[in-house]
This record gives sequence, C-alpha cells and structure tokens, in this order.
Amino acid sequence: MSFKKIDNTDIDFFKSILQEDQIFVDNESLTEYSHDETEDLTFFPEIVLKPKTTQEVSEILQYCNTYHIAVTPCGARTGLSGGSLPVCGGVAL
Repeated sequence: MSFKKIDNTDIDFFKSILQEDQIFVDNESLTEYSHDETEDLTFFPEIVLKPKTTQEVSEILQYCNTYHIAVTPCGARTGLSGGSLPVCGGVAL
C-alpha cells in the first residue's frame, strides 16, 4: 500500500483541531521521533502530533484513514523491537 505524503492541506486540518503546541514539524522533533532504542534504525515522520483528548485522536485517525496517511502510535519510544518507528513516514502520534 502506498501512503500519501503530508501537504499543507493536511497540516491546516491538523491545525483546525489541535493547538499550536501539539503540532511539530521542526527537525529536532522529527529527529526525536525517528527512532526508539533499537540499534541503528531511523525512520523520520513527516509530522508529530500530540493530541490531548480521545476526540482529537479520533478525528486525526479518521482523517488519516480517509486520505491514506500513515500513522505510527508512539509512547516513550524505549522499545527494542522497532515497533514505534514511522517506517512509512506520515504522522507520529
């Protein structure tokens, strides 16, 4: 399956449901979310979103599903299996 790349329309949608301090596209944030504790594996997301409510999560996932945008759920990223790596880009959630 091929995934859509994030564009300004997508970012505008995320801005419509999240606050500015919940959306990250800067290099430092993308780098931070590009890896976990797995050795030598790095995959950059296109955007990092930090929703605070289940409603925000639901709206993000519905939108990404509709437009075929990859979503990688992220926690503390302390795993050693690579399970939280955004291998398809898209959203690190």
